[in-house]
Amino acid sequence: MPVGKLGDAIGRRYIIILGYLTYIVMSVGFIFAAQKWQVIVLFLLFGIFYSIDEAQSKAFIADIEKDRRATAIGAYNFITGIIYLLASVVAGLLWAMNPSYAFVFAAVVAFVALCVFVFLFNFSSNLLSR
Repeated sequence: MPVGKLGDAIGRRYIIILGYLTYIVMSVGFIFAAQKWQVIVLFLLFGIFYSIDEAQSKAFIADIEKDRRATAIGAYNFITGIIYLLASVVAGLLWAMNPSYAFVFAAVVAFVALCVFVFLFNFSSNLLSR
């Protein structure tokens, strides 16, 4: 609920960017975590990321596609489900080689996704301002 209110106040795009950054920090943190308290803090960060991802992503889609919200959210869930399945297979293979590789992969993919999101955010903002 606090994340939703913050998204309403400052904009969902910025909260989604915060979610990506949180996920990157969490993934990198798991690479270096050596103590129990560090793992607990990283799981708390994961909870923050998850609350941002679940609520703000769908609300952002609903804001963009006002006429066919349910279809857009359904398509989003379908596509992310497929991506999560493939990512889990890749992460499992990387984990078998070295657990740190799975977190490096997650951080890199999240960074690329963040860059694409920011690029699209700026690109679409420039188009709308014309």
